[in-house]
Order: sequence, then structure tokens, then C-alpha cells
Amino acid sequence: MKKINLIIKVMLIILTTAVSGLILEQRVSASTTETTKSNKRQIPTLFFHGFGGTVHSMDYLIDQSQIDGYATRTLTITVNPQGKVRLFGNWPKSAHNPEIQILFLNNHESDYHHTAKWIDATLKKLHQNYGVTRFNAVAHSWGNNAVLYYLETYSQKKNQPQIDSLVNIAAPMQVLNRDIYRRNDWRYSKQLNRDFRTYIEPDSTIRKLHIRELNIMGQLTTEDHFDKAVPVASAQSLQRVFKGSHQTYQARLFTGPRAEHSALTRRNPKVLHDIENFLWNRP
Repeated sequence: MKKINLIIKVMLIILTTAVSGLILEQRVSASTTETTKSNKRQIPTLFFHGFGGTVHSMDYLIDQSQIDGYATRTLTITVNPQGKVRLFGNWPKSAHNPEIQILFLNNHESDYHHTAKWIDATLKKLHQNYGVTRFNAVAHSWGNNAVLYYLETYSQKKNQPQIDSLVNIAAPMQVLNRDIYRRNDWRYSKQLNRDFRTYIEPDSTIRKLHIRELNIMGQLTTEDHFDKAVPVASAQSLQRVFKGSHQTYQARLFTGPRAEHSALTRRNPKVLHDIENFLWNRP
């Protein structure tokens, strides 16, 4: 039923952008070479939802950034379980700090190795159609694991777009207690620890990247150190990853009801403010 609801929501987006989407796909195929050569678009920011995420998971961050004048919502991209990428909406060259929403149609894929392949397919499409060579990423929850695995496994491929800035929100980097998430066995998998050990190796691919990172964490109270889904200690592990010579690491810890796992992306203006300043108010 949840999968059906997701499909219905995606179809609503598709219907509301059908005309612009069809025009976009026709224009893209005819002008790929031209746009790749000109490459005048600003660095896009890609938004990745977490396990069970929907079309609304990142809406607040995307739309409010546009309202605040920091960025412009452009494309919505869907990726099916076979890795087929579809683009809806429009991305004019004049777009200011373009924002792109990524929707995985199988939003309950627990194996983030698969999700990382979908990220790879998405970036290939953006490179092919728009000449994208650099990008920012904002990831929530389980989406963080997919992004990090993508960076470690795919980012050194030929002609691969390179990450510039990364915002991790409520990242479950360590194995979690089984009482928290019973639907996603990968949260308790030893593979999670094996991958993390790879990321923190001195010669890991991630350590070699030129990257700015902002780690946003939440806790309901100062006593529990927990956002109702991810312990602060689990998310805090990211400080062990970004220690390369061309990397910077920042962390923010929020407390209270709006620091709850889902609320961090859906209704926390302080989180929004920090993301806007980190990505688009650079000195």
C-alpha cells in the first residue's frame, strides 16, 4: 500500500509538470551537445531522501530555500529499480543555485549498494544532458549511506561529476538497535561496519576528494542523545571520515521536538538556515 501511495504521489508530480517535462525531454535530446559544450549552469544541489522517503521528505528544504532567495527548484528526477532515470521539469541556464529533487521509486530499498548505483545513473544522466561536472548533495537518514558508498565506489570513474559540498542529516553510520527499525535488516548488517571501516582508511577514495561537509544531528533531549531513530553517536561518526587534506568538516547538533528524525528536514527553520548559509553564503 505504501508503495502504491508513493507511485500516486509521483504521478501527481508528473501530471503537474507533464507539459514542461515533455518539452524538456525533446529539447534535451536535440541540444545535449550544445549544453555540454557551454556548461554555463551553476553547480546543482541534489536532494536524497531516506528509507521510506516520499515526494514530501525534502520539499521544505527545497521550496523554502527558493522562497528565501537562495536557490531555484528545477528538476524532479525519478529512478526506477532497474536504474532508469526520468527527468521532469525545466532547468534553464539562468537558474540561480539550481535544486534537484531525486526520488527512488523503490523507496524501501534497504541495500544502499543498489541505491548508490541509482545515484551513479542519475549523475551520468546529468553529465550527459547538462554537462554537469560538479554537484552538491543533501542527504537524509538512510540516503546518507547511499551517498557515501557512491562517493567511495564510483567517484573516481572517468568523466564522473565530482562532489563539491555535502550536507548529511541524521546519518545512521553505525549498526543500530533492532528495536528502532525492524523493517530494514541492513541497519543491523555487519556490512554497514565493513563499509564504514573502508571510508576511514587513510587511502580511501573519500579521503582523497575535495569536499566540504556539514553534519546535522538531532536529539529529543539533552539526556537521551537520540532523534527517535538515530543516536547522536552514530551520526557523529562522520567526523572520522572527512579528514582528508582537501576537506573541511562542520557539525551542528539540534535539540527538541523539531530535532526529531523526520522533523529535521520537514519543519526545522534552524536546520534550513544552516544549510542555506553552508551551501550558498560561502565567503
